[in-house]
Amino acid sequence: MTIRTSLAFLTALTLASGCAATGAPSFRMHVLNAASEFEAAGVFDVDRDGRPDIFCGGFWYHNPGWERHPTREIRKIDNYYLDFSALPADIDGDGWTDVVSCDWHEKRLFWVRNPGTNAHPWEEIVIDRPGNLETAVQADVNGDGRPDVIPCIFNGRPGWYEFQPDPASDRGVRWVKHDLPEELAGAGIGTADINDDGRLDIVGGKGWAEQPPDAAAPWVWHGEFDLIDASIPVQVYDVDGDGDLDLVWGIGHGYGLYWLEQERNAVGLRTWARHEIDRQWSQAHVVLRGDIDGDGLEDIVTGKRYYAHNGHDPGAEDPRVIYWYAFDRAARRWTRHVISENGPAGLGLATVLYDIDGDGDLDVVAPGKSGLYLFENLRIASAR
Repeated sequence: MTIRTSLAFLTALTLASGCAATGAPSFRMHVLNAASEFEAAGVFDVDRDGRPDIFCGGFWYHNPGWERHPTREIRKIDNYYLDFSALPADIDGDGWTDVVSCDWHEKRLFWVRNPGTNAHPWEEIVIDRPGNLETAVQADVNGDGRPDVIPCIFNGRPGWYEFQPDPASDRGVRWVKHDLPEELAGAGIGTADINDDGRLDIVGGKGWAEQPPDAAAPWVWHGEFDLIDASIPVQVYDVDGDGDLDLVWGIGHGYGLYWLEQERNAVGLRTWARHEIDRQWSQAHVVLRGDIDGDGLEDIVTGKRYYAHNGHDPGAEDPRVIYWYAFDRAARRWTRHVISENGPAGLGLATVLYDIDGDGDLDVVAPGKSGLYLFENLRIASAR
């Protein structure tokens, strides 16, 4: 059975690890730009007025009211805008938050400079051209307090990038690429301290790379699993509360949302048990994590990336959905909850959960080829 059968019926189906439920937080959809086709969005205070704004492709949207302001012109190739991520950071140290992005077609990792109070277009500055780039994630890899960038690289040498102030470099910033194992190339990127040694490791679609104690030494590859066409990011956290880290990911170009449970065999070696969460919808290309219902446990938010391969993926014409999933540790069951079903919105390539309205719960920013939407979490509002 596929999602074409009936969404109303499927929401009552028992999932592989749980069932749909009622009584969860509801969401209100706000249409920010129904005509937008940019697939990456980020949240930060663009104009330094103390409120978080939404940045998406060629525009930023002012909070409150969501008035649209242009950033720069972005090329479009094969029905893709060349803007595959939206990672906020003050790159040049001028006090204004900039954005790091990348693209597949021109193989660029680049940053986009916030012009501040000037009315100039945001300037794109190329960092590197390491290969085809699907998107990128942020994490403080070396523990220096600055967000580093880890792009998902195809057809090139994987690596992570740090930026440092340097008056002699272009725009006063020096970017340094640190090589990672070649096996990390391809779909899927996540970060966490897998082996609990105090250093951040990097998860890929076919295993994980261990950060060495010596920064000059090569990272150690552990080819312990194959996630198959994994989402970006792969979420790495203690799902079942047993003290070790597990993985949650979606199939970016097919059906399926899964988790890998970290275990130990009889001789103490690490193993991974694969569990199905949901296979009723396709193209879970971005998987997010946060406490949606306020119970102190982290939940999963994901949804269909509309036309990820321009209609050539399995289920490409199925209805668009966005769901959140809660895991009951005692019952070991996942429960699916609806954020949006059979509506216009999907989750694109890259986005975030963020308390946009400052009311104490997490909202969902939903960019994609079918528009830009904000889903307001009504949990706190409904409790008042």
